[in-house]
Amino acid sequence: MKKIIRSAIYSFLLFLEVFFIKAVLLIAETFPLDNTEAVTYTLTHNISGAKDYSYTLIYEILTSSIFITLLIIIAISVFLFTFNLINRHRQTPSQRRPSFKKIIVITDLICLTLLIHCIYRNIPLLDYYKHWNNSDKISSDIDFYTKEYIDPDSLKISFSEKRNLILILLESIEYNFQDSANGGTLPQNLIPEITNYIKTEQSFIPGGTQITGTGWTMADVVAKTCGIPLMLSPSQPDHPTPHGKFIPGASCLTDILHQHGYVTIVSKGADLKFSGMEAFVKTHLVDEGYGRNEYLQQGLIDQSILNEWGVPDSAHYALIKKHIERLSATNKPWAVWMITLNTHTPYGANDPACHIPENALNWERLHSNIHCSSQQLDDFIKWAKKQEWFEHTTIAVMGDHATMAPSHVIGFNGMKQTHYWLDFFINSAKTPIANKRTFTSLDMFPTILEAMGAKIPEKALGLGRSLYSWSPTLLEKYGLDSLNKSLNKHNRTYSKFLYFDKKAE
Repeated sequence: MKKIIRSAIYSFLLFLEVFFIKAVLLIAETFPLDNTEAVTYTLTHNISGAKDYSYTLIYEILTSSIFITLLIIIAISVFLFTFNLINRHRQTPSQRRPSFKKIIVITDLICLTLLIHCIYRNIPLLDYYKHWNNSDKISSDIDFYTKEYIDPDSLKISFSEKRNLILILLESIEYNFQDSANGGTLPQNLIPEITNYIKTEQSFIPGGTQITGTGWTMADVVAKTCGIPLMLSPSQPDHPTPHGKFIPGASCLTDILHQHGYVTIVSKGADLKFSGMEAFVKTHLVDEGYGRNEYLQQGLIDQSILNEWGVPDSAHYALIKKHIERLSATNKPWAVWMITLNTHTPYGANDPACHIPENALNWERLHSNIHCSSQQLDDFIKWAKKQEWFEHTTIAVMGDHATMAPSHVIGFNGMKQTHYWLDFFINSAKTPIANKRTFTSLDMFPTILEAMGAKIPEKALGLGRSLYSWSPTLLEKYGLDSLNKSLNKHNRTYSKFLYFDKKAE
């Protein structure tokens, strides 16, 4: 009986080792483990919007691990049976017979060694340790924010014309997804429709550079609309939503639009609670916030159309059209944001309108989703151009951050290139002095407002500098390494954004 229990324990240990080897390899293929900020934020904050996908991933790892473990145990059992059968028929049977226990222990040790190797090769544990260890150390150096942060509340912002705004944040869409003839780094242009808009409309090229605190969707939303990065403390799970509020000490785009009579809608296909978006919407005076659950509860979509992340983009664009039609029937200026999800890491989400074969390889699926995203955006813009409100509406389109997919899946083939999220503006109220700029998500805050017709005395908001002015961006002024180093210094000035509630004054 003891032998059976020991064998069961060793077999269970084997299953655990196989499970974690599979998990490490699949997670390394699926998630950007080298992006420590994004990963720690996702793990330590609200991940309700990713539950369905997480469950699918765990189920896949679990079933394959059980199958592999059983296969190994069966192989060991067959080997022992065959050995004993041959041994019985020998003239001088061997006295040193292999046992299940010995073989399973050796197999456990081999799998344990493989697991350690997989962790070492795929997970930058030292980077995670440094990020976690340094996140709570507050520096007394406040010179950077003192010198560079422009408080929107200290400026008198006015509008010569209150243009409507459609802001579309494209999940993980890069300038690099074009072919080399159009400034990209791929042999085939995956976004030909977007390329046409980059050429014919206003576009700041070669696109935005990703800096610290902006490398995932929620962080990029904060950077592009509040002019500050999202700097976190992973050891404190209530960051950045203490008391249910999201950076209440910062003034953002929606706060300014609210003050000037705009009606604003923020819409995403995933769960609105995911990553703190619901708290952001409630804190920064957004009139209506929508996510997967809100659309379901109001009967605007059917459960059957949902994919692993939420509402597919084809259905989401249809919902956005309804929002705009409703708002355009009023006499108030409006702003509608849309955050897409079809191109979410690792290989994109399922959208029936994209007609992607079920047996498509991972890279084929991602390429098809990227191309489909370009086509769907093109269809939406063509629809917008036919509407009465179009001439009085600014459309701002930009990637939310650089792709998180592995380079070999995209097709970069190991090339080292700078990743730029793309941008273009339609019906901007301003004309840029220069289209070639070096900039980051921070600079979109004042740039979007000026494109809408706002007059900003300093041509700057937060840490952002309007790309319609000659003012150098902080990236142009400091350079990438120096700027990242300054942003990484956690100080009391930044803590005010997290904890000080301006509206409670």
